[in-house]
Amino acid sequence: MKIKSVKIKNFKSIKDSGEIVFSDNLFVLAGQNESGKSSILEAIEAYENESFDKDTLNFEEEQGGNKKQEVSCTYEISDSKKFAGELVEEMQKHFLIVDQFLDVSKLEKLKNFTITKEFDQQTKLLSVKINDTALGILNSAIKDKESILSEPDGTESKIETPYLLIDDNNEKDIAEIFFSLSPQVLLFNDFSDLLPDKILISDLKDKKEGVEGYKAVKNLETLLSTTFVEIAGSSNAHKHASTSKEVTSLSVTFQNDWKQKIYGNNQVKIKFNVENDNVGNLAVPTVFFYIETKDNVPLELRKRSKGMRWFLSAWLELKAKEDHRKLVILYDEPGLYLHIKAHKDMLDVFKFLTNIKGHQIIYSTHSPSLIDTNSLHNIGLVLNTEQQGTVVEGLTTSKINTDYKQDALQPIAEAMGLEPLKDFSILLQKNVLIEGLSDFWYFTGMQKILNKNSDYKLVPGIGIKNGKINHLVSFCIGYGLSWLLIMDDGANPQNTRNELKENVFSGDENETSNKIKILTGCDGVEQMFERSDLQLLDSQIQEIKGKVKISDSRKIILARSFASKVERDEITRKNLSQTSIKKFTDIFDWIDKGFQK
Repeated sequence: MKIKSVKIKNFKSIKDSGEIVFSDNLFVLAGQNESGKSSILEAIEAYENESFDKDTLNFEEEQGGNKKQEVSCTYEISDSKKFAGELVEEMQKHFLIVDQFLDVSKLEKLKNFTITKEFDQQTKLLSVKINDTALGILNSAIKDKESILSEPDGTESKIETPYLLIDDNNEKDIAEIFFSLSPQVLLFNDFSDLLPDKILISDLKDKKEGVEGYKAVKNLETLLSTTFVEIAGSSNAHKHASTSKEVTSLSVTFQNDWKQKIYGNNQVKIKFNVENDNVGNLAVPTVFFYIETKDNVPLELRKRSKGMRWFLSAWLELKAKEDHRKLVILYDEPGLYLHIKAHKDMLDVFKFLTNIKGHQIIYSTHSPSLIDTNSLHNIGLVLNTEQQGTVVEGLTTSKINTDYKQDALQPIAEAMGLEPLKDFSILLQKNVLIEGLSDFWYFTGMQKILNKNSDYKLVPGIGIKNGKINHLVSFCIGYGLSWLLIMDDGANPQNTRNELKENVFSGDENETSNKIKILTGCDGVEQMFERSDLQLLDSQIQEIKGKVKISDSRKIILARSFASKVERDEITRKNLSQTSIKKFTDIFDWIDKGFQK
């Protein structure tokens, strides 16, 4: 199960977020500082822990008006059969019904459900509700039981009544039962939970939660077969043996779980000693923590990088909750304390947690190196607008066209290796996207030959297979630019067209045809020319089964040669066949028509 979408109202910079859809188990909230990325994550955490307070109220509502805050989470059920079984068990337990009073086959129709939590800052009351559709399916699954009704005349009759009536008195209980089966949310947003260099045994014994690193130490303690207080109270011999055993087990567990290299190192060992420390000339029992890497030198944590400590503390937090239900892990600016070289490690760890461990991760960033350009569909642009406050839009669904969008797109552009958007020269207001460099050089040459000087730009996508075309389309849509797409006639281009048709044009064939042109019968741009045309570049070019054949290694060389010869007027319209001229004229006419619509 995962969070499919959220809606947030009146929370910090958020007035009304609308529906924020998380398209995959690994989702990025991208935007500049102060855009509201942190507010989104904190709102989800407040929903999870029911920790709304006056400081989280939208700043425009603090002095009056609406004091109600609302967060809704829609959950997508991945295993309906398993969920139905867990729901039956929890319902029986809560309502103290021994009989099998629910029809499991009907419950298995549940594919998602929405829990809404509303907190009134004036009354301090919290309401918890479940959506009507899920409640209706549950209600239809409640079986009837047979009862005996005694009539006034002494006769008896059998009647059937539901085992459970759903009404205003128990709707909140039912919503909380559903919520109890949802993934647990964990926000990791700062260094307050970092493992410290040391901690006093007395602080652990007295449960001083405010002591630096207390939570991280308690997280580590859940992985031990004993406690630090018990170790400190044992004899020296037993203390040494116990510590050695626990350190070995702890380090092995860490290395088994996190096989990814951290700063090029996957042999990280966690060590600790329980011994006396000199505090005010007194010998005070203390736990000391160390990290040892491939250099075999155990160093205090403060002497290790913050990135290393961040990895370790994140692991402890996750490990302490491993026996709980699946997690939705929220990371606020995870790369903030990491060297840029460690960002790839971080992305690998995120993929490990989602693909192998089965957790869901939502993280915020404005760092280009923490954006995977192969998964641009998993990015939400976080925009802070004057009218709407913080909102989130996808690259292909963005409707806002302001400087806010430019700021949000900045790290994505840099991740793709494009120039900064403030001085964006890769794309213009009008763009013709074509497959690769061969297409670019041939179209550039033919544009000159046909005297098609215009205000649009030819932009090569450098191949269909690597998804570059999809990225460029996403950028044009997200940045409010006009675009057309021209591709060869092959399996990959056709798949790309079908994908864009569904995702961008909602299956509309006419709109797709107006924006995307397939070069029918051409498995390469060279097929637009007659052999005699290409022999102007190389007299040895031959045809095989009626098609011109050029080796892949020579395609770009010949295409660039064509553009160069056209530029020097060595190839002109008079040199080319009328068939080729007609084909390219039709394409450029389609381009002109496309930008007029």
